[in-house]
Amino acid sequence: MTAFDLNLVRIFDALMVHQSVSDAADALHMTQPAVSNALRRLRALTDDDLFVRTRRGMEPTPFALAAGPSLSEGLRLIRQGLERAAPFDPTGTRRRFRVLMTDAGEMVFLPRLMPLLRTKAPMLDIRVLQCPIARYLELLETDEADLAIGNLQPTAGTFVLRRLFDEHNVIVCKRGHSLELGAGPDRIARIEQVVASDHVVVRPPNSVSAALDTLVQTHHWKIRVALEVPHFMVLAGILDQTDMIAIVPSLVADELAQRSDLVILKIPFDCPAITIRLGWHIRQQKDQGSRWLRQQIIELMSKRRRILDEGKLRAR
Repeated sequence: MTAFDLNLVRIFDALMVHQSVSDAADALHMTQPAVSNALRRLRALTDDDLFVRTRRGMEPTPFALAAGPSLSEGLRLIRQGLERAAPFDPTGTRRRFRVLMTDAGEMVFLPRLMPLLRTKAPMLDIRVLQCPIARYLELLETDEADLAIGNLQPTAGTFVLRRLFDEHNVIVCKRGHSLELGAGPDRIARIEQVVASDHVVVRPPNSVSAALDTLVQTHHWKIRVALEVPHFMVLAGILDQTDMIAIVPSLVADELAQRSDLVILKIPFDCPAITIRLGWHIRQQKDQGSRWLRQQIIELMSKRRRILDEGKLRAR
């Protein structure tokens, strides 16, 4: 294979995505004849049809399917290298940042981060990735992710961390629940009522433990778990229609209380604080785009935490 035009890779990638000459042309801001001509050149270079016309569109051949992932990744790396070499302009950047976070992180961060980015960097893309926190460092080291947010623990090596805030767990239940009625004036729930209540436990797919697990083991309680779910987002619709309760991080509780008529109560015993950190690989340290995005997240969550600490998060 000789005299390979790198621009053909862009066209091949667009055809793989859209499986239509006209749609690929629109996406690339090219004419349809220009894309058709490029496809003929690709076929001559590879000695393969690459895409075969069917009723469902231009379907890739086995050769194209085999070559596609490598060419797409190579194109992404070239674009990434050019973008990182150029001065970062948030108003015009088209960079995509891959951010590791949990379901709880999605609830707390995204509703605040995305409106900010749409204003300051309207063409910047965010892709949220989920995996066990134990694998975060691996994905950052292999450049499969750019940033990570969560209960990240300090470690030696190439992982850089920045503390965002300290989080704590609280109890959430429907308004008028016996737990609320029996709570003291400082909104602290009574231990015996917490133990006697039926609980909803959130156990994310990528986690092996929940907040309630630690409390049960520490205090040797016998608690009935009436429902176990993998996501925090479903709690609002469940708690406001049942007499079950849930122990969740305070920022998640605030989000839930804004979506339903729920009450937030304090846990009647000491619970370890949860330190939420922002993490990245050391090679991202001087990357202008990564630095800009990190600063937006740091300032955003610093402001959010300050508002809550001043009393905006109250039992409702």
